[in-house]
Amino acid sequence: MNRVIINADDFGIHTEVNRAVIEAHEKGLLLSTSLLASGPAFDEAAALARQYPGLGVGIHLCLVGALPPVLSPKEVPTLVDDNGLLPESYVPLVKRMWTGRIDFEQVYRELDAQMEKIMSAGLNVTHVDSHQHMHMLPPVWKIVQALMKKYGLHRLRIPKESYSFKVMAASPGRVMGRDGLTYLARKAMSDVKRLRFTTTDYFWGMVDGGHMTEANLAHILRHMPFGVHEIMMHPGRSTAVLSQSFSWGYHWEEEFHALISPRIRQLMKEQNIEPIHYGQLP
Repeated sequence: MNRVIINADDFGIHTEVNRAVIEAHEKGLLLSTSLLASGPAFDEAAALARQYPGLGVGIHLCLVGALPPVLSPKEVPTLVDDNGLLPESYVPLVKRMWTGRIDFEQVYRELDAQMEKIMSAGLNVTHVDSHQHMHMLPPVWKIVQALMKKYGLHRLRIPKESYSFKVMAASPGRVMGRDGLTYLARKAMSDVKRLRFTTTDYFWGMVDGGHMTEANLAHILRHMPFGVHEIMMHPGRSTAVLSQSFSWGYHWEEEFHALISPRIRQLMKEQNIEPIHYGQLP
C-alpha cells in the first residue's frame, strides 16, 4: 500500500487559508499542514489546530513572502526591507546571500524564534518544511539541522521532485526552478541519512505549485511508484479574497475543492493509497 502525506502549506497566513485547511481536514483527505509562525492569522490557526488533534502540524519556516519576521525588524536588519518585511521571493534573498549582505546569526535567531513560537503553542509538531523551500539553501540548511536537533525534531520535507516529471508539459521556468531545487534536495539527503532524519521517498508539488487542481492531483495519484509520498498543496476558501493580499497567482479554491472531492477519495481507494501525516512516520 502506498502512503501519502497531503500537506497544506501556509496555515496561519490568512483566515481564508485557515478555514480551508480545517474544512478539508473535516470533510476531505487532509491530515497534514504547515504552520507559519509569522502568519497574520497564526493565533487563529494554532487555536483551530488544538481542536483537531488528528491534524498533523508542521513548522513552516519563513525567510521570504513579504511577511514580517517573528523577531523585531531591528533585531534582524539584514533579513528585511525598508518596511520591515522579509523579501517577497527567494531571488532577492539569494542575491543578498551571494553578495555577503546576510548575517547568518540573524537567520539562526529568526528561525529559532519561529520554531520556539510554534513549539510553545500546545501542538503536536510533526515535521519541518519552509516557505518557498528556503531550508534547502545550503547555509540555511545547516542552521535548520542544528535547530531540529535543538528541538528534538527529526521529520522534514525534502522536496526532491523527479527531474522527469512533466518535463515537457510544464513551463520551462517551472521546470528550471524544480530542477534547481531537486538538485539541492538530493544533496541534502546525505545529511538526512547521517543525522537519521526522516523524510518521504517522493515529493510532488513543484511544477504544479499553486495549481494542484483535481486533475493534477489525480494524475499524481494514478502514476506514483510504490513508497511514501508527500504532495504539497495550497488550499484556500476564496481565491478572490486571497488574491487581494497575495500576487502569487495561486488557484486556492481549486486546490481546496480537490481536497474534498469525492472522485479523489474514490481514486485513492481504488489505488490502495493510505493518507497519513508526518507524525505517523517512524
